[in-house]
Amino acid sequence: MSNIWRLINSGGNHGFYNMAIDEAISIACRNGVVSPTLRFYTWSPPTISIGYFQEHESLSDNYSFIPDNTPVVRRITGGRAILHGNDLSYSIVCPTANRLFPDNLKGAYSIVTKALISGLAYLDITPDPILTLQKTSGNKHWRIKADPSTKTAPYHHSKLCFDTVLGHEITVNGKKLMGSAQRRWTELFLQHGSILIDGRQNHNGPASISLNELLRTPLDIKEIISALCAGFQDIMGITLIEGHLTGYEVELAENLVEDKYSKISWNKR
Repeated sequence: MSNIWRLINSGGNHGFYNMAIDEAISIACRNGVVSPTLRFYTWSPPTISIGYFQEHESLSDNYSFIPDNTPVVRRITGGRAILHGNDLSYSIVCPTANRLFPDNLKGAYSIVTKALISGLAYLDITPDPILTLQKTSGNKHWRIKADPSTKTAPYHHSKLCFDTVLGHEITVNGKKLMGSAQRRWTELFLQHGSILIDGRQNHNGPASISLNELLRTPLDIKEIISALCAGFQDIMGITLIEGHLTGYEVELAENLVEDKYSKISWNKR
C-alpha cells in the first residue's frame, strides 16, 4: 500500500463548509477516488462545533459571552462543544485496512497522537505524558486510565471539550492544548481535532493553554502546519504531497452544506 498521502491546507472557511469537506473527503476516500488525506484548516467566522450526540440548547450558559448569531454546526464525530476561531484544526482520513494503523479506535488514536507530539517537538514543545484508553472488562466500551506517575486533570461533566482531558488528548503543564474526535466506518476512519493557537476557551474545569503561550515567538500558521507535517512523516513514514480537493469532493461538500450542515434539522436535532 502506497505511503504517499495527500496534504491539503484549506485555509479559513465557514464551519458548515469545514465539516462538509471532512465528510466529502471521507466519502471520496471510501469510494477509492482519493488517497489518504491529511488536512489543515481554520474557521471564519468564529463557529461553535458540537458533538454528534450533543444537545444544541445546552450551550447557552457555557458560551454566554458569544453573540447570539454565532454559527453552530454539528459534527459527525462525537465529543463536546468547541469554540473555533483562535485555533488550527486538522483532519485525517484513512482506510481502516491501511497497515500504518491498528484496526481499532485505540490504535488509530495512539498513532495520530504520537505524530502530533512529534510535530510539537519541532516547535520545542514537550507535552505531558498522555492518558490511555483501555477496554472495560466484559463489554465494548472504553474507559480512561492514566499512568500512576502522570498528573491528570479531574473529569468534569461540562459540555465543553477543553474543560476535560480524555484519552490520548494532549496537555502541557496539565492544561489542554489539543482535543480530538474520531468516527469509524467499516472501510475507513475520520479523525479531526483542534489545536488552540491563541486565547482560551470558556471553561468551568481545567484551564486550556495555547501554542502562543508556549512559543517564545508566535509563529505563522504555515510554520505550525509545516512542523506538524514533519511529525506525521516521521512517525508514520509517509510522504505528504500538497494537493487540492477534487471536483468530485467540492461538489459533494457543496451538496452536504445545502442538504445537511446548514440545516436546523441537523444542527438542532
